[in-house]
Amino acid sequence: MLEILKMFVGWYGLIWGLIYFYHLVVYSLGDKKHINQLVNDLAKEPETFKNKHYISMVSIGAGGLFSYFCLIYPFIRHRRKNKKITFDLFMWLNWVFFIVVIVAYIYA
Repeated sequence: MLEILKMFVGWYGLIWGLIYFYHLVVYSLGDKKHINQLVNDLAKEPETFKNKHYISMVSIGAGGLFSYFCLIYPFIRHRRKNKKITFDLFMWLNWVFFIVVIVAYIYA
C-alpha cells in the first residue's frame, strides 16, 4: 500500500510539476495581465500591493509572486474575488505540489 502511495505521489509531482512550470513561465514571461489578475484576485489591497511590489510584478519576479500566492493560498483563500471552481482547484493543486516537493526534499 505504501509503495502505491509513493508511486502516486511521484507521478503527481512529475505531471503537475510540468503544468506548474508551464504556468510559471506564462506568469514570468507572458503578458502582464496574468499577474495583475492574480494580484487583483488574491491581494488584500491590490493597488497598495502593486505600488509596494512593483519590481516583483515584472519579468521573472512575476513568477515569484505566482509561486508565493500558490504557497500561501490556503491562508488567503477567503480573499479571492474569482470564485470559479477551476481557479480554486488550480490553486489547491499548486499548493499540494509545493507540499509534495517539500516533503520529498525532507525525506530524500
